[in-house]
Amino acid sequence: MIICVTNQKGGVGKTTSVSALSGAFGKMGKQVIAIDLDPQGNLSSSLGYDDPEKTIEGVLFDQYDVEESLHKVNDHLLLAPCTKSLGSFEIEMLNKIGREKILSKKIGHLEEHCDLLLLDTPPSLNLLTVNALSLAQDVLVPINAEKFSIEGLKEVLLTIDMIRDEINPKLSFAGAFFTMFNRQKLLSKAMEQEVTTMIGEEHLFKTKVRVNVALQEAYTLGQLVYDYAPDSPGAKDYLKIAEEYLKKMSLAK
Repeated sequence: MIICVTNQKGGVGKTTSVSALSGAFGKMGKQVIAIDLDPQGNLSSSLGYDDPEKTIEGVLFDQYDVEESLHKVNDHLLLAPCTKSLGSFEIEMLNKIGREKILSKKIGHLEEHCDLLLLDTPPSLNLLTVNALSLAQDVLVPINAEKFSIEGLKEVLLTIDMIRDEINPKLSFAGAFFTMFNRQKLLSKAMEQEVTTMIGEEHLFKTKVRVNVALQEAYTLGQLVYDYAPDSPGAKDYLKIAEEYLKKMSLAK
């Protein structure tokens, strides 16, 4: 299964979610490959690869095969990292025919070598995000209880419809989940109701990722939260989200 984790607004915990879910799926025995498609490279650094020699941009720019860009995080997780040079992708591919499917051609076969392929995208609808959505089968959208985040969700839903109609008919909205959630805030409850009305109860994950400092600490130290603080609330919440997703997809053994 190929999962694109995206929100067209920043500050929603998108990259933290990709890192934590990659670790959670691995903890459940799944073989996972994570691809960092955000030129900021935050997923790469959060998993301990600040200055990688082989990267996903090297693959996209025809320098080597994707297998050479895969770095081992642990026995269940491989990462294709990136650096800021990935930011030139849009300009480099400006006149290339079929540029929306470049990623699919370069890494699509990885699906055969893992249980889950996770794609971390930039917080905007650019060519990298379009490539990710053109390859993905499912879209997961992290949101927080703020108005701009909900607007980002609306934009993602419109983009999914566009990509499904024009490029990738297999693309599906798997659901949204709250991050940095504080049940004590009235705004959180109001936003939860608004999202439920927008996407339906079946598309909003029951688990909400609580505000938890261990997630940010692990992220900053370049470690999976399951190595840094496996019993922290954040680690437990993402494990539940992973379980919810696998149950939805009937992949859980």
